[in-house]
Amino acid sequence: MMVGKNRYIFETVNRMPLNSVGVELGVWRGDSSAVMAQKTSRLHLVDSWSIEPYKKTEMYEDYIQRYKGITGSDNPKQFMNYYDSVYNSVVERFANNINIQIWRMDTNSFFKMFEDKVDWFYVDASHEEEGVYEDLVNTYNYLKKQGYGTIYGDDYGNKAGVVKGVDKFLKDYNLKLNNFYKNQYEIVL
Repeated sequence: MMVGKNRYIFETVNRMPLNSVGVELGVWRGDSSAVMAQKTSRLHLVDSWSIEPYKKTEMYEDYIQRYKGITGSDNPKQFMNYYDSVYNSVVERFANNINIQIWRMDTNSFFKMFEDKVDWFYVDASHEEEGVYEDLVNTYNYLKKQGYGTIYGDDYGNKAGVVKGVDKFLKDYNLKLNNFYKNQYEIVL
């Protein structure tokens, strides 16, 4: 769940190749997706729109308390009602764009089903070290390997779990990070 908008997404989208094929992990309301869609020939939007992924984390109770004001309750069922309404608004928002495919599932489930190779990924789903690391490893395996492919992401520098997960990935795969604008980053293969 997110409050506000990604104010820096325009800086990232300016770096994306025109008519590229990409995947956004962590969509929320689709505001960043709408900007990305202007540069892509095909865009896959992946988000669980669910409280389930948080139940597996140490931050679950903090999460409930933090967002109960938005959802109207600390009841998980009320959270799901809220998630359903956000998901439905994203589906409606992109209903007329045949180049966008929406996947309502967690990222691990997505990677078990996905078969395409893409030009880039935008990683902004999990903000915990383990989840970020898993997403980055998975994205690495689905990028086109003909000398290019880029992993973009959000929250590097302002969320500790993101920094730790990204840094571990960079070390394990011997890659370099370009933290090109505020909390936006790219890893070019």
